[in-house]
Amino acid sequence: MDNFNQQLVALTMATLRADGKVATAEVEVVKNVAADLECDANETTKLLMEENEKQSKCTDIRAYIAEVAKTVENKEDKQLLMEACIQVALADKDLTTKEVAVLLMICKALDCGLERLICDIAIFAQNDRDIKIEGSDAN
Repeated sequence: MDNFNQQLVALTMATLRADGKVATAEVEVVKNVAADLECDANETTKLLMEENEKQSKCTDIRAYIAEVAKTVENKEDKQLLMEACIQVALADKDLTTKEVAVLLMICKALDCGLERLICDIAIFAQNDRDIKIEGSDAN
């Protein structure tokens, strides 16, 4: 992966596809995060289509995530990518165990730290009481 926008789209698409649904709200979050990070909107849209096609044929998402993560060199970028993936997973207000599994794969591949992942999910979920977490008694 040559640039941050490609890395962003690849990892958020893996998160987006985790529950088997590509929700419009999740795609919009990817576009908004990319725009906030000053990525080209046209390139992001093109990359989303290409990445969806690529990942629909992927047989080992864990290996693909690891391959993408190896191209991310800077710690700040790793954290931004992790936060973007969390936002995408929570965009449809329903965090599934499949999405959590992919978030864990991404977290490990980026070497972000499990504690940080848990705290970030908690912060996002705390700020939006409509979010439902699969398996949680609080729903």
